[in-house]
Amino acid sequence: MNDSASPARPVAAAIRYLSIIVGCACLLLAAICVAIACQVFIQTGVFAQSYAMVGLISVVLGLLALMLARVWK
Repeated sequence: MNDSASPARPVAAAIRYLSIIVGCACLLLAAICVAIACQVFIQTGVFAQSYAMVGLISVVLGLLALMLARVWK
């Protein structure tokens, strides 16, 4: 019985590490987008809505990926 569960272990670990990498990448993208939106606002006085929306979506996806990594065992 334990032999059938054994091959699933590396797959679960791979999914967990991949979701950690994706979550961190999404949060990094969100930080870059927010920094660009702030820079555009400071220089021009115009709110860069597209960068802010991409940043917001990236934060949500990053947090979901990190939640998946925490829950997945």
